[in-house]
Amino acid sequence: MIMRRRLAAVALAAAAAGLAGPYASASPEVSGASTVRVERFASSTLVRVSDLARLGHVGAAATLYCAVRDNTFGCQQGTPGDGLVVARLYYGAGATGSQVVVFNPAYQVGCSGGTADNEGGANLGAAVNQISSVRTYNSCDVKLFDGDNLTGEASAWLDNANVGALNDRANSFRIS
Repeated sequence: MIMRRRLAAVALAAAAAGLAGPYASASPEVSGASTVRVERFASSTLVRVSDLARLGHVGAAATLYCAVRDNTFGCQQGTPGDGLVVARLYYGAGATGSQVVVFNPAYQVGCSGGTADNEGGANLGAAVNQISSVRTYNSCDVKLFDGDNLTGEASAWLDNANVGALNDRANSFRIS
C-alpha cells in the first residue's frame, strides 16, 4: 500500500506541472510569474488541486483558479485543494504557458459519463481570448465558446487537445 502510494506520487510528480496561487472568486485573477513545463499523462487516479499544488512552482506564468459546481455558471466559492480538478485550460498549444485550473470543490469521484449534463461553467475573465489547449481530468470534458455566457461558436467536446478554430477566441466554457 505504501509502495503503491509512493509510486502514484512519483508518477504524478513526474507527469504534472506544479501549480500554486490564490483562488479567484468571481473571475480568475492572475498570480505569480514564471514558465510552465507540462508532460502528457493519463491516470485513473483522482486528481485534486492539492496534488498539483504540492509539487510547487515548476512555474506557470500565470495560474488562475475557477471552482465550478453542477448546474451553475461562473466561478464559485471553493478553495484549491477541495474536490477534484476537472480541467486545465492553457494559453499555449500542447498544454503550455499560463493556465486556468478548473476544479469542483464538491467532487469526490469526478464527472459523470457523457456530455448531456451540466457540471458547471464560467466566463474566462482574465483569460478571455487566450486559450489554445486543454487537458481534462476525472472523466470530465470541456466545451469552449467564443461568446460570453456560453454563446457564439462552440468547440467540440474536448479532452486533451489543442482547441482548433477557437484558438485564442474562447470567452467561456462548460464542463460535462
